[in-house]
Amino acid sequence: MTVAENLKEFIKTKKYTLKAVAKAINVSPATLNLWVNNNYKGNTKKIDDAVQNFMEIAQLREGRVHIEFIKTSVVEDVFDIARTCHIENEIGVCYGSAGIGKTFAVKRYALENTDVILVEADLGYTPKVLFSEIHKKLGFDGCGTIHGMFLDIIDKLKASGRLIIVDEAEHLPYKSLELLRRIYDKANVGILLVGMPRLIMNLKGEKRQYAQLYSRVGIATRLNPLTETDKKEIISSILPNFKTVYSILSDYSAGNTRVLTKLLVRAVRIAELNNVSVDEDVVKSSIQQIIM
Repeated sequence: MTVAENLKEFIKTKKYTLKAVAKAINVSPATLNLWVNNNYKGNTKKIDDAVQNFMEIAQLREGRVHIEFIKTSVVEDVFDIARTCHIENEIGVCYGSAGIGKTFAVKRYALENTDVILVEADLGYTPKVLFSEIHKKLGFDGCGTIHGMFLDIIDKLKASGRLIIVDEAEHLPYKSLELLRRIYDKANVGILLVGMPRLIMNLKGEKRQYAQLYSRVGIATRLNPLTETDKKEIISSILPNFKTVYSILSDYSAGNTRVLTKLLVRAVRIAELNNVSVDEDVVKSSIQQIIM
C-alpha cells in the first residue's frame, strides 16, 4: 500500500479527519486532499515522509500510560468549596502549591457541571481579556468595551445560579479581581478563584488595602499535598503490585500529584523499552529524567 492509501485507512480506523492531519503536518487541507488523490504536483516525497511520521507518532501515542480519574483528597476539597460557591452564590478561594491537582480538579468539576463557566487565566490577562473570555463563554462575540461586555454578562448571569471558576487566578491584576467582585454583586452568582498561595496576597493587598474585595470572600481553603491513601490509589491504578516501589515513589513525589504521575509514566515507559518489570532501579531511572 502507498502512504496515501495507508493514511486513508488510518483516518477511517482511527477516526481522524483529513483537516486534523493537515494541521499536524503543517500543510493546507486542500494540499493534503490533492496529495491523497494523487493530484498533487509539488514535492510528494516531503508529504509522504511527513504523513508517515505522523502515523508512526500517533500509533506510539496510543500506547501511552493513561491515569484514570481518581477522586483524591485534593479533588474532594476543590469539589467541596466549588459546590458551596455554586449552591450558596459565594465568592470562594482555594489555593495550594504547584502540581497538587488544582487544575485537574476544577476541569473535572466543570465537566460534571455544565452550567460552570471555567476561565483559565494566563500572564497578561487584562480586564478586557478576562471579560472577553467570559463574554464568549456566555454566547456573545467577546467584543466591545469592558462596560458593554460587563452589562451583557450581568444580564445573562442574573438569577442564573451559575458558577464562574477562574483557574490560575493569581495572574489576574487587581482591577480584574475587582470587576469579578462587581459581577458577584450585580448578578448574585458564585465565583471560585483557584491558584497559588500568592493569590491570597493579591486579594488582600500588601498593606491589606483591598478590604472591599477580600471581605466578599465567603470561604477559603488551603489545599494540602496528597495523603498516603491518595498516593496508594494513584500508584495502584497503574502498578497493581506496587509495594516494592511505593516508598521510593512516595518519598520523591512528596505528595505532589504532577510529580507522582510523571514518575509513574516514565517508569512504565522505561520498563517497556527494556522489557523488564517496574522495580526500584527503573523508578530511579525515571527520577533522573524529570525535574524535581
